[in-house]
Amino acid sequence: MYIFKSISGLLHVELTSAEPEAALAAVNGKGIELYRLQQISDLTCRFIIRRADYKALATLTNKRGENLKILKRIGIYWAIKGLAGRPVLLLGMAAVLALSLYLPSRILFVRVEGNTTVPTRQILYAAEESGICFGASRRTIRSEKVKNGLLASIPQLEWAGVNTSGCVATISVRERAYQSNPPEETGVSSIVADRDGLILSVTVTRGTGLCKVGQGVKTGQTLISGYTDCGIIIQAAPAEGEVYAQTNRELNAVTLSEYEKPGEVTSEGKKISLILGKKRINLWKDSGILTGSCGRMYEEYYVTLPGGFQLPIALCIETYVTRETVPGILDGAAAKEQLEDFAERCLREQMIAGEVLSREESVTKEQGVYALTGEYVCTEMIGRVQREKIGDINGKNS
Repeated sequence: MYIFKSISGLLHVELTSAEPEAALAAVNGKGIELYRLQQISDLTCRFIIRRADYKALATLTNKRGENLKILKRIGIYWAIKGLAGRPVLLLGMAAVLALSLYLPSRILFVRVEGNTTVPTRQILYAAEESGICFGASRRTIRSEKVKNGLLASIPQLEWAGVNTSGCVATISVRERAYQSNPPEETGVSSIVADRDGLILSVTVTRGTGLCKVGQGVKTGQTLISGYTDCGIIIQAAPAEGEVYAQTNRELNAVTLSEYEKPGEVTSEGKKISLILGKKRINLWKDSGILTGSCGRMYEEYYVTLPGGFQLPIALCIETYVTRETVPGILDGAAAKEQLEDFAERCLREQMIAGEVLSREESVTKEQGVYALTGEYVCTEMIGRVQREKIGDINGKNS
């Protein structure tokens, strides 16, 4: 009955009087409406009145020498008045209301699906150029524009599209299906010697062999010709085959006998920064790498919401450790081992295929360095493909 009156505020009060009946009659005589009257004891009763009638009731009971106590404040008026005294809560409620209206219209998370060889970061960067980024408006996103932007920026993609659901934008892509085998070469080519050597074996699968086992060849000499004499016609095609030869190689390498190495830690510092999207805010200064003796550890801690959604907000901690440098001395045995290992790797990287048959190596120390001088006899593939041009005699006498 008093629901609408509660908008302006109600009070639940307790009246204690020597004559409760006379007190209630006096209240009624003043025209004050009472709701939900309860007799608590012979001298006490409780009831609800309007907020506007409290002043008149308090004046009346004070004049009659009765005790009036407020038990509870009821109604929307008191709720709003209570919030008015809590500005932080009001500000928070306003912020929540504003965010609930603003955030659903913005893109906060971007997902990529369908890619296997193209990096996700590359797709996200291209999508950002097309307008899909943190905080972008959903109304401004056009799937056709994003598709054209992604296909133009990333040739490996055959199709792309974007769908939005709430604050999440999902970029779906399909990569081009490339043939596992490269297209066959066309035109005429020959296989020529990549270096001097003594032929050990010749295998011709297409073309005409122009060398034989036991023959010595020079660098650039044609080993397998792309032209085949078929009697009536001469067939021209890319030459194919393998030619192994015995070769001689020389190698010189040096390493320092004295050097500097890191020692004990002398100082340690940290640089703390806040990453907001592509912007970085440094929270700690004077923390750069100044010398080569300073080591660096880099860690990023991103804000991740339940469900695995990661915000572009991260705390970056960089730890710098400075060490003193101490002199180091390389002994002859260690130097010899290092130089020989280097020579082995270097020779294998230079050969297309093959192995080292024999070696003669010597390590000497002079002027603060260890020097290796080596001579090697190898078995290796010496043929390399060379494209033929019109007018080439292809290793034949004119």
